[in-house]
Amino acid sequence: MNVTSIARNVRMSPKKVREVTRQLLPRKDRKGNKIYLSVDQAQALLSAIPRKSARLVAKTLKTAIADAEHIRGEWSEGDVQNRVAEIKQDIENHTKKDGKLHRKYRHLPGKLARLESYLDSEHKLAEGKLTVREAIVGAATPLRRWRTRARGGGSPIIKRTSHIRITLSDE
Repeated sequence: MNVTSIARNVRMSPKKVREVTRQLLPRKDRKGNKIYLSVDQAQALLSAIPRKSARLVAKTLKTAIADAEHIRGEWSEGDVQNRVAEIKQDIENHTKKDGKLHRKYRHLPGKLARLESYLDSEHKLAEGKLTVREAIVGAATPLRRWRTRARGGGSPIIKRTSHIRITLSDE
C-alpha cells in the first residue's frame, strides 16, 4: 500500500528542493533492478545534508511516516472489509444506466482501490518495511512583487514556491 504526503506552497524554488529530492530517488543495481531507500536511510541522508530544503523534505517525510503509523493503528481488517463492502454498495447504487458514476460519487473508486490495496498488502505498513517510492517537487503559484525602477517604472520580482510530494510503500 502507498502512503502519500504533500507539503504545499513551500517558500523555496523547486530547483533548489529538487537537488535534495534527487538523493531519495531509487538507484539501480548491476542487474538493472531498482533499489529503493528505506525510511531510516532516507532520514539519515536528509539529516546529513546542510540545506534548508533538506529540512523541508525531511519534515514532509516525517509527515508521511506519521500518516502510515496512523493508518496502521486505526485500521483493522474487519473495519476495512466493512468499508469496502459499503463503498461497493454505494458505487452500485449511484451508477447511471450508461455505466458512469454520478458526479458526486466519482471519488469512490479511488477510495475503494486504496482500501483494497491495504487488504492485499502483506506488511500492513510496518515501519521497518517502508521505503521511499517517489519524491517529487513541482512548481506552485509564485508570489509576484514589484521593485521600483528609474523614471517611474518597475520590474517584477518573482518569489518561487513549490509543492513537495513523498510517497512511501510497504511493498
